[in-house]
Amino acid sequence: MTELGIKISQTLCLWCDNLGTTFLSANPVFHAHAKHIETNFHFVRERVVQKLLQVRFIPSKDQLADGFTKALGVRAFEEFKHNMNLRVKVS
Repeated sequence: MTELGIKISQTLCLWCDNLGTTFLSANPVFHAHAKHIETNFHFVRERVVQKLLQVRFIPSKDQLADGFTKALGVRAFEEFKHNMNLRVKVS
């Protein structure tokens, strides 16, 4: 955020629906168990060590971003619309 010129007073939180990724970001001991680690993981890990970022787990069903990135069933889509305060405008 500082690179974008935005000053923040608290640690940013990144919500992730992959429990393994959450553990890897918090504990480097798990690295030996990972077959392939992307370059961006190291970037995130550095920020976690510097206490600039927290990675926390969120169940997939509660991941609000899925409404923008995945096809949802009717019930999940209705819940997504409700959470985003989207309403059908009647003319």
